[in-house]
Amino acid sequence: MDGGGRLSGALKGRVAKALNLDAWKEAWADRRAMRAAQRRGHARRFDVPRGIGSAAALAIIATFSAIGFNAGGHYDQFQRQYGSVSDIAARLVGLNIASVSVVGNRELSVEEVFAAAAMPATASLPFLDIAAVQERLKRIPLIDEVSVRKLYPNRLAIDITERTAFALWQKDGSVQVVSADGTAIDSLRDDRFITLPHVVGNGANKRVRDYVGILLEVPEIAPLVRAGTLVGERRWNLKLKNGIDVKLPEEEPAKALARLAEIDRDTRLLSRDIIGVDLRQPDRITVRVTEDAAQARYDSLEKRIEKLKRRG
Repeated sequence: MDGGGRLSGALKGRVAKALNLDAWKEAWADRRAMRAAQRRGHARRFDVPRGIGSAAALAIIATFSAIGFNAGGHYDQFQRQYGSVSDIAARLVGLNIASVSVVGNRELSVEEVFAAAAMPATASLPFLDIAAVQERLKRIPLIDEVSVRKLYPNRLAIDITERTAFALWQKDGSVQVVSADGTAIDSLRDDRFITLPHVVGNGANKRVRDYVGILLEVPEIAPLVRAGTLVGERRWNLKLKNGIDVKLPEEEPAKALARLAEIDRDTRLLSRDIIGVDLRQPDRITVRVTEDAAQARYDSLEKRIEKLKRRG
């Protein structure tokens, strides 16, 4: 080795040649350039799935169609004709309302119950609002209680309790059938209820229990009574079937009527030619006779007076 370092330089050259450093440098540079190009390519490239453009276009068209369908009132018409989407889906899987049973009805027909329930033909069992159905049925005065139950998969049960017709209530020329609590449950349309007790006047329907109680205490008079009129919402006047008016007191009316029954047993008073009996005074009974009876009585008195004059 000389002082100029020839040995050292020659040695490095032989090592570099043996290791082929230049080739390695070029390969490394090429690799780095390739990776950089790949990164840039991935950053710029985005693969769009096939058909997404068509799907997007169809979605936009469907959205605007739905908006127009609803805004134009077509959806409401569709819903009235076929029901809601949920009802349609439920019917498709067999959850339609295939049968409805009605129990507890006596005066109401099944058709009347169906009409009052107002269930659309497009309804399905899961989405039927039974609370609304019950509320509609309770609007019928003749119905006191009602229960509506869903019986899956496709049956509905309606159980009703009707009010019992108790009396007839006449007011302003109209006659209603009322229950024991005074609720008007139906108009008198035929002779089914013609034999029920008959009350007349404002508030008479609310006092119908009291009226019937009076008649029940005096069974001798009850069959003779046609109707009872509540006067001033305080006391009763009875109209008998033969046209006689009987005025009852406000206090203890049954007791006064029992007194009339006792007198009638002894004197046949109610079979005579009279038009009214006033029982409002506890110590006496006032009887009104017909005009013919009054005239006959007057003529009889006149004849007696004439006889007495002749004798005198």
